[in-house]
Amino acid sequence: MFRSIVEASPTPTAVIDGASFRCLYANATMRALGLGPGHPLADRFPEASAERLAETLRNGESARLRLTGPEEVSWSLSLTALDGGPSLLVTLRPSEAESGETAHHHAREVSHRVKNTLQLVSSLLTLQTLSAKDPDMRRAFQEACGRIGTVTQAHQRVHAAARGSLVDFGAYLSDACREMENHFAVGGPERRITVTVDQAMLPVDSVIPLALIVNELVGNATKYAYAPGSPGEIEVSLVPREEGGRRLTVADHGRGLPPGFEVARADSLGMKVSRAFAGQLKGKLRAEPNVPGARFVLDLPF
Repeated sequence: MFRSIVEASPTPTAVIDGASFRCLYANATMRALGLGPGHPLADRFPEASAERLAETLRNGESARLRLTGPEEVSWSLSLTALDGGPSLLVTLRPSEAESGETAHHHAREVSHRVKNTLQLVSSLLTLQTLSAKDPDMRRAFQEACGRIGTVTQAHQRVHAAARGSLVDFGAYLSDACREMENHFAVGGPERRITVTVDQAMLPVDSVIPLALIVNELVGNATKYAYAPGSPGEIEVSLVPREEGGRRLTVADHGRGLPPGFEVARADSLGMKVSRAFAGQLKGKLRAEPNVPGARFVLDLPF
């Protein structure tokens, strides 16, 4: 399912092995740039040397490299260690120095490829859901379809803002939470989701990672915070911080977190996805009691 998320990313994205620095898998946009499974990253992008990649893996931190790709296009490459290794998440975006005409051309190309990829992934997951007989398996595929739906909605926002470098994430957040509230109201207990957000104009390349984090945190709260059959409220906010940046908060008033719960050690797929993309955004994700209930807080630098 994490691989499906990578495939659906609107930016060139790949996961590489932390020992050989060869590509494990990449989305269609990255493959179009010449990086496919089994290829060393440095063969396509020589500036991404093994020494620099090894340093990133040792530190467990994100790093950025400016490099030149196919057709002499300048890229900014982001490296994020997935849970400290043994693999790295690699994303590319056009360098700010790139001309407006070239950037617009790449934006159209990326949008076209992402649309095709989303349609393919959604179709495959739907077929798998219909053919699965095990209830747990069906539930897993349905959750994966939900993640792809989140990517699709966020991509539509990004594509609509293609003429600029910022997207109104506040409007997206309100719409997405309303859709989730309506979804959980069908055939289940009421889950009221309240949203507090001002106009939040965020960088384009942060929209989909942040949207996936919101989807995981709100989804977990709607499903697990309250006893089956009982109503409950989830509070979502995205507000400026006094020291700069913004703070995303997802809180509930339910039964709280399990004893000893730690975000850094949680092994569910949802928390792994949230941690990976929080690292990509250079944010800090933590969980804390809400008395009663639980609160997840993500501090973002932008």
